[in-house]
Amino acid sequence: MIRHVIFDFDGTIVNSRPLIVELYNGLAAKHGYRAISDDETEPFAGQSVRERSKTLGIPLYRLPFLGIQLFSQYRRKIKTLELKDGVGDLIRDLNEQGYQLSIISSNLESNIRSFLRHHEIHQFIQVRSCFSLFGKHRAIHSFLRDNKLKPNEALYIGDELRDIQAGQRSGIKMIAAGWGYDSSELMKRFSPDFTALYPREVSAAIEGFNAGMA
Repeated sequence: MIRHVIFDFDGTIVNSRPLIVELYNGLAAKHGYRAISDDETEPFAGQSVRERSKTLGIPLYRLPFLGIQLFSQYRRKIKTLELKDGVGDLIRDLNEQGYQLSIISSNLESNIRSFLRHHEIHQFIQVRSCFSLFGKHRAIHSFLRDNKLKPNEALYIGDELRDIQAGQRSGIKMIAAGWGYDSSELMKRFSPDFTALYPREVSAAIEGFNAGMA
């Protein structure tokens, strides 16, 4: 029975893509990487992390360092960011239904907590930063162990292919957030347990999972 719902942050909770593209382009100019142009309204939404790295000319080993620089600048723009449409209602609904809520994200914990405070979101009991592009499953494993949760007692909601892979490697249910960064078509190809095009579809999906476990 699912009792703990874990959210990704960027793209799933917060509409941060325009800011991330802006900050990335500044760093790209500094380091000589390819910029993301304004007319790319869905930048690389059909590509994996490795494919995006190759397209942008960024060596994979440089991605974590670039991420640290980007998220350090990100904190100065926290108050300009907004919730994704419908996510505030989803958070409140899940909390009222008795689910425990947490966040595991590649963003910095300080950034996430600052955003939550600014928007007066108090339902999350834990926030964890997992600063690894390919190791989020390890963070989920640690989270389950620390909270004495079995894999069938937790669920992850994320908007990228690597979120699906992390959930699958961790053995927990995974809902692909079709309102986020990666396209729903891409994510469906990798068989998430459910693809929600809108936040309002999530609660019923979790109820369905629990009914199937009863």
